[in-house]
Amino acid sequence: TALGRVSKEQAKILILDTAIAMLRERPVSEVSSREIAHESGLNHSYIARYFGSNHEMLFCVVEIMTERIKKYRETGDIAGLVKDPNANLRFKLMEYLLAEGFPAERFAVLALEQRTNTEAFFADSFQLEKRAARVYRAKIGMLFILADEKLLAASLIDKSTRTDIINLFLHELGDAKKNAEKLGWQ
Repeated sequence: TALGRVSKEQAKILILDTAIAMLRERPVSEVSSREIAHESGLNHSYIARYFGSNHEMLFCVVEIMTERIKKYRETGDIAGLVKDPNANLRFKLMEYLLAEGFPAERFAVLALEQRTNTEAFFADSFQLEKRAARVYRAKIGMLFILADEKLLAASLIDKSTRTDIINLFLHELGDAKKNAEKLGWQ
């Protein structure tokens, strides 16, 4: 390598940090694994050796972004989550990977913990029943996810929940509990 000998963990960190920096600057489709390897000072073969494929490397970036946005779920800072570039990058990568045929089930595993924590936050903060908390959690996800069926599946948002989200948008003039009562979720 251009850097001399590096451990497997050092190489993975270099590649992932470089990928994140490049993906913040350019669309996913315009960043190649060869460029990432070159910018990190490593041979392109490291990506295949340590990640298996470019898609697996990008999935590792999604995992890193998921970990970085965890603080918002723990504190309930929904405004911070929506503004955080890590959250935006995470969803852009998910969208790209799903369009490339990456299995939606891989993202569902990441979404499960997020789903549980966010629903608990809405239930506790707004005194909401499970269904209403689920819809508010899904609504936050919809800020990032458009109408793509694969992204819905990857985020564990089913079609009945999506219908509930549409109903929620139509009844947003009151507060969360009032809306939930109006919609029969309390």
